[in-house]
Amino acid sequence: MPLARFIAFHEFPTSELPSPAFAVVIAIGPAGVVLVHNRYRQVWELPGGLIDAGETAEAAARRELMEEAGCQAQALEWLGIVEVDDGRRHHGAVFRGRVPSVPATMINEEIDGIGLWTPETTAEPLGACDRALLQRFGPAAPFNRR
Repeated sequence: MPLARFIAFHEFPTSELPSPAFAVVIAIGPAGVVLVHNRYRQVWELPGGLIDAGETAEAAARRELMEEAGCQAQALEWLGIVEVDDGRRHHGAVFRGRVPSVPATMINEEIDGIGLWTPETTAEPLGACDRALLQRFGPAAPFNRR
């Protein structure tokens, strides 16, 4: 599974929302932004995934955050659309929200670790798209693998 290259970020109002293929969440916990380690891609990334048929982008973001990080977001803020390329172009919905707590561990079929990111973080490897989104929208806080 190739890592996606960051192409651009587009600020669309929700009233003009195109049909994104996936959704990601910048989930801000008490000590930093939640990252999950994807066991297949061997990379730290923001929680997110494909939007199911009939599902809204926000519902997909909430579902993926719970499935991948075991976190429940308070209100989600719409940020816009990220454009990526992993051999073909894809567009994803980007949300930001607060989570009151982050589990100490997270292991499932797809995820084999959970951590926290801050601007001082040197978590590697970190996907280029995730890095671009964190630099633009993430608050200050360090990486703490759990």
